[in-house]
Amino acid sequence: MHIFTPNLRRVLALAGTALAIVLGLATSAQAAVPGVATFRNLATGLTLDSNPSGDVYALPANYGSFQKWVVTRSDFGTVTVRNLATSRCLDSNTNRDVYTLWCNDGSFQKWIVINRGFGTIMLRNLATGLVLDSNAWGDVYTLGENGGSYQKWIAASA
Repeated sequence: MHIFTPNLRRVLALAGTALAIVLGLATSAQAAVPGVATFRNLATGLTLDSNPSGDVYALPANYGSFQKWVVTRSDFGTVTVRNLATSRCLDSNTNRDVYTLWCNDGSFQKWIVINRGFGTIMLRNLATGLVLDSNAWGDVYTLGENGGSYQKWIAASA
């Protein structure tokens, strides 16, 4: 018998994240993210990419502007991640979809940067509490945190 329902687990995860922000535990990881960055997935080596239609996926590094992201500090200890080529912001929803939309300052476009050691970070969506994830086929989506390397990203200056 489970004591925690999925919704209660999500609330507890968000509360824990909020507590970390209040205590200042997330700020050192945020400082490590450059202003213009690329995000390479630890498990696949693929780089976070997008297009003018708002699709988000991961491809081998090509050093183009669609793989460069402008990371800007936002409120509540979060960042916004805006694609350099399209000027659209990394966004997500409760269906675990990841895409870009025109920047709107909404909580679905705010990401908490969490240091996971060895030069990796994790991006947690403020609104959903879910984490940016990927797979070997280059799909990008969000899932609950599982500690796996598909949820770890290497941010590098672009």
